[in-house]
Formats: sequence, structure tokens, C-alpha cells
Amino acid sequence: GGCVATWEALRLIQKLGLKPRRTIRVVLFTNEENGGRGGAGYRDAHQAELADHIMLLESDGGVFNPAGFGFTGPDPARRTVTSIASLLKALGADPVLASGGGADIEPSGRAANIPMMSHVVSGDYFLIHHTPADTIARITPKQIADNAAAIAVMAYVVADLPWRLGTER
Repeated sequence: GGCVATWEALRLIQKLGLKPRRTIRVVLFTNEENGGRGGAGYRDAHQAELADHIMLLESDGGVFNPAGFGFTGPDPARRTVTSIASLLKALGADPVLASGGGADIEPSGRAANIPMMSHVVSGDYFLIHHTPADTIARITPKQIADNAAAIAVMAYVVADLPWRLGTER
């Protein structure tokens, strides 16, 4: 679900004709559940580019109603993403919680000290995670749309900032 919502977020940005100052890269990781090799592989394959990454955002909690973002990074960057998140109040996605990251983005985030965010949803993913009930039928079109909108706003605004996240003046 997180992959679908993230892919849809990028599609929305493109459909609206928005062109941020910086590239938004969507990565669909594999092998988290079996040793985290996808996240480590990305870090290793892109080691020379990591200094150019301004933020990493992971959506790996299923697709329920959007409930905010976790954030790990410097305080000035936290203030910036909190301000951006205020745009998402109508979706209930405006809280910025104490920590963000995830198994797939943490290898790169830690290697290059890149601010990290995790997309937070309301719902208990682990009640159905890896069970026969873990199907696309549990996701409503509205949930996909709301999560995609929240991810699109956060990713686009951060990518379009006139400064690099974490270097706020």
C-alpha cells in the first residue's frame, strides 16, 4: 500500500505540472523482511550521491487514514517540516512526531546524516500484516488518495524549498 500511495503521489505532482527545484526519487525497496538488503543495497549503490539527498521519506505502515509524519533531523528542519505539515490539517496528517525513519531508508540516512521522515497512518497494521487478511481489498480508494496527497505535499514542498532542508536561515 505504501508503494502504491507513494507512486500515486509522484503521479499527482506530475499531473498537476509541478516541477520542484530538486528531483523527487521514488524507490520501491525489497528484502526488508529478510535482512534489509534493499536499503543497504541502495546506500551502497548510491554512496557517491548521498550527499545530494536532502530528505528520505518512508511509507511502510500500511494504508489507513493518514495521521502525520515522524521526523529525525536537526531542529531547524523540524520546524520547516512542521510548517509544511500544517497544510495537511484537513487530512489529519499535520502532526510531526518525535522520530522518523524506517528499515529501508535508515542505512542511507545514517551514512550521510540525511533528515528522515516516516509517513504515519492510523490503524494497527500488525493485526493483518503477513496474514491472509493482508490484501488490497482492505484499502479504500479514499485512503490511497488521502495518503498520496499527504506524501505529495510533503515531498513536493521540501523538494521546492529555496534552501536545503536542514540549512534553514
